[in-house]
Amino acid sequence: MFDINDFRDDNVWDLICEGRTKGVFQLESNLGKHWAKKVSPRSVNELAALISLIRPGCLKAYTEGKSMTQHYADRKANLDPVTYPHESVEPILKETYGVLVYQEQSMMIAQKLAGFDLKEADALRKAIGKKKADLMEQVKKSFLEGTEKRGIVSKEVAEEIFSWIEKSNRYAFNKSHAVSYAINAYWSAYCKNYRMLDFYTSYLNRSDRKPKPQIEIKQLVMDAKFEGIEVYPPRLQYMYTNFTDSDDKIYFGLRHIKNVGTKECEKIGKLIGQQDVSGYSWMDVLVKIINGCKINKRAAISLISVGAFNGANNLKHRQEMLYEFDSWKNLSAREQKHIEENYDSKCSLSENIQMLIENFKITSRRATTVNDIKKSLDNPFYDLSDSVETIADQELKFLGCPLTCTKTDSVSASLSSFLCKDVSKGTIKGKVNLAVQINSLREYKTKKGKNPGQLMAFLAVEDSSGELDSVTVFPDTYREHRDVLIEGNTVLINGEVSKKDKSSIIVNKASQI
Repeated sequence: MFDINDFRDDNVWDLICEGRTKGVFQLESNLGKHWAKKVSPRSVNELAALISLIRPGCLKAYTEGKSMTQHYADRKANLDPVTYPHESVEPILKETYGVLVYQEQSMMIAQKLAGFDLKEADALRKAIGKKKADLMEQVKKSFLEGTEKRGIVSKEVAEEIFSWIEKSNRYAFNKSHAVSYAINAYWSAYCKNYRMLDFYTSYLNRSDRKPKPQIEIKQLVMDAKFEGIEVYPPRLQYMYTNFTDSDDKIYFGLRHIKNVGTKECEKIGKLIGQQDVSGYSWMDVLVKIINGCKINKRAAISLISVGAFNGANNLKHRQEMLYEFDSWKNLSAREQKHIEENYDSKCSLSENIQMLIENFKITSRRATTVNDIKKSLDNPFYDLSDSVETIADQELKFLGCPLTCTKTDSVSASLSSFLCKDVSKGTIKGKVNLAVQINSLREYKTKKGKNPGQLMAFLAVEDSSGELDSVTVFPDTYREHRDVLIEGNTVLINGEVSKKDKSSIIVNKASQI
């Protein structure tokens, strides 16, 4: 039996230490992922320290050429020796490897070395936490007088320790908060590990009434895919207002689709509550859902574009449905009403318009227009079949991420030796070929090396298996292939897995797909 309050579950700690922290409280950013892998916490106390150390103050507080965060990580990994300003403070700083992480540690040091009572120690905490310079000066005076009376440390060491405490006001965190955060982080990691489907469904829906930004949805969807959970566009038999898990899959929530508002969701939800729409044909959709529910044009286009109206009896291409929907909108209200009342669900829109022409009294003025509409349906102006690229582009536009396929799907099998997921898991070595789309590119000017000041780049890329956010392009390679290394571009990357970080790639060559 698993116990969420045990805090000794190796599977949970492995998840955190492997950097699989998307959605884990306080560790969901790339920063949290990076330092979780570096620090590798295996207890609530170590997790509390990690959460405290990835705050901006710690990352910017440098001593001896390293941030406080790096000092902690290196000492924990036995790369650097653990040192203390004086042996007397070792018991207080031992759990954080000699790094002053918490305000409470400063309070305990002041109590031990200067004999501070609880009130004086709390004044020190306020001076640190609220960055009160005047109060800090008063506390310093009391601290130095107290250390002189106690005689545990010399005046020079006392001044050095207080200077250290004083500088900690830039980064020291409240331990009680840190431990509370750590417990919540562990709980969320536990849920992610043991209730993964529920975890992602709940997290995708956590939006304070408003739909999530598309970029956040994409990150969560890609992370779910990495963990083996697939997220699908809505379908006729799976049309839910919010993200919903069904048949071990998650279906995209209608209200999170671009241009689909609350009113449209309510109308569709009411219809679904009254009748089974899963077996609808395209004509049923057009008449009973789009027209019957008075779905506005922008919402209808979005829903058609992501395949929400496809089902067992509607296998039409999305481009074909968009084309026919546009033709439908060109019919008059009277013409649409006649088709609604007399349509054959098994026939195409063109065939139903033919029945309209034969059975409905159309004015001579409208006859030419209606005939032209039918002709355009019988002989479309362009190819109406869906392509991998079209589907991926439309889902990216309206869902925030491609779900059915990605632009690399048509070429990845023939060109790729591995997938992004393989590299992210750190299970491969040596040379790799990846067919990917570039999600983001960040340029950086080198500061060291033979020719400092040259541009290099860091990429985040994706394919159908998920995202790889650690791709490095050094200056020479970047200069040679800069013309194809562009955000949104689909490229074939030839490179090799980094020996330092087995979940990252160093690019040797990039070519346009």
